[in-house]
Amino acid sequence: MIQEPMSQESERTPAAGVWVNDVLAGQIVSRGGVNTFSYVDGYAESGGAAVATTLPFGKVVETSSGALPPFFTGLLPEGRRLSALRRSVKASLDDELAMLLAVGGNTVGNVRVLPWGQRPSEVAPLVDVRDGYGDFADLLDPSTGFDANALAGVQEKASARTLALPVRGDAILKVAPPEFPGVVENENACLAAYRTMPSARGRVVEAQVVHDGSGRSGLVVSRFDGHFPHKRPVEDAAQLLGIYPSEKYNVSYEDVCAAVLGVVAAPLVAARGLAQQLAFAWLSGNGDLHAKNVSVMDSGRGFELASVYDIPSTVPYGDTSLALPVRDSTSGLSYKKFLAFAEGIGLPEQVVRKVADEALAATASLAERLIQDCDFDPRRARDLRRVLRARRAHW
Repeated sequence: MIQEPMSQESERTPAAGVWVNDVLAGQIVSRGGVNTFSYVDGYAESGGAAVATTLPFGKVVETSSGALPPFFTGLLPEGRRLSALRRSVKASLDDELAMLLAVGGNTVGNVRVLPWGQRPSEVAPLVDVRDGYGDFADLLDPSTGFDANALAGVQEKASARTLALPVRGDAILKVAPPEFPGVVENENACLAAYRTMPSARGRVVEAQVVHDGSGRSGLVVSRFDGHFPHKRPVEDAAQLLGIYPSEKYNVSYEDVCAAVLGVVAAPLVAARGLAQQLAFAWLSGNGDLHAKNVSVMDSGRGFELASVYDIPSTVPYGDTSLALPVRDSTSGLSYKKFLAFAEGIGLPEQVVRKVADEALAATASLAERLIQDCDFDPRRARDLRRVLRARRAHW
């Protein structure tokens, strides 16, 4: 709910300061289960950028029942990592502010949420990664505590600093939970395949498979949002749409595209990238291209599509449908349907055909590479070959 700014008489001591890089931009006041976000006096007049596209200047945003505006909730982890965070800070199920204050010192993007009066500082990563050292199993153990860096999403991951690896600096370390065998090698192979598309160069996160001291594999993925204290604004499509993470499957891919194209500086370039992500997802068998797995970033020239991330093939794990409907369906994406979708977001037919051809070439041998790299059992291998072969036949 959006209301006009509060009067001076109703002001209360803030619980949290909201920082854009090293500048205090806003505050969150919490009372009686209602969280109120507003900009601090003078911030807008100083030329500062808005905290988020859904948090415009001149308004006060109130959320009830312990919730935060969707942009802030979207900074939190999901799944087991959120459960571990909740237990560690002893927060109630609906106290999102308490959880965000525990990890808001280093979010994805340039917005930090800190206890009122605390200034931003560099937050140490949870792990230092050196190939052949350590124990990645700790990252799957909730009893080991939580990562003080806010990494959105449901996958098992941790903030990392790489040592003696080609992927240097700030990074994310992903490990495979037992229910998704080979997902580390799976995503690495899919990222490598995506990079082979000529028009995707420079639009894919760097990644490398590493192993701990006991041989467990992990995927080190570079962060694309910059380094403290000068990080880049980042919003995923769920944040752009103003929806909560729990709703990331409840929109269409056309909704995602509309949200992205509504904020980027070069819509035609972004439209091609969005079509490319969809084509690759379908032809590689990725059923997890949801609203939080598409993001925009501002490197100083206005918003543009962020680097591609989180793209493993989900077919080996029994998920054969798209995460979001395209033209009202999550299955049967033929080239004819893809063309209609792509033309609907402004792409000419000759560009669409080139996007499709690049995706076909990039995924031509992907099934065999996944089977080899992930050591899939015969059933998973059979399903992967069958599904991807059938999809290519209609493109």
